[in-house]
Amino acid sequence: MDKYELKIINALLIDILLELGISTHVKGYQHIITAVKFLKENPDSINAMTKELYPGVSKIHGEDVRGSRIEKGIRTAVGSSKADDVTWHRILGTAGHLTNTKFLAALIREIEVRAKLFEIKKGIKGVGDQVG
Repeated sequence: MDKYELKIINALLIDILLELGISTHVKGYQHIITAVKFLKENPDSINAMTKELYPGVSKIHGEDVRGSRIEKGIRTAVGSSKADDVTWHRILGTAGHLTNTKFLAALIREIEVRAKLFEIKKGIKGVGDQVG
C-alpha cells in the first residue's frame, strides 16, 4: 500500500468511525484503525482473527498483551458507538452489535466503496479541469 492510498484509507476510516459515533478516547479505537490497515495488507487474516489479526495488531502497537485484550478493545470501541441502528445500516449496510469479524469486514467494504467513489470523482474533476 503506497502513502497516497494509506492517507485515503486513514481519512475514510476516521470519517466512518466518526459517523458511527465511536469514541476516539476508547483504546479499541486505535486497534480498529490498526486492524483495518493490517487487513488491507493481509486480507486472509480476516479468517484467522485470533491467530493472526489480534497478535499482529498487538505487535504493531508494541503491546505485550494477549490477543484477547485487542479483541476486547475493538469490541468495547464498537460498543461505545453513539449511532442508532438506522445509522449503522446506512453506513455499513447492517445493524449494530456485530462481531468483530463482521464489523471489520463491513468497515473495509465501506472504505473500498468510498475510495472508489473518491477516485471516480477525482477523475471526473480532472477531466473537467482539462477541458477549460
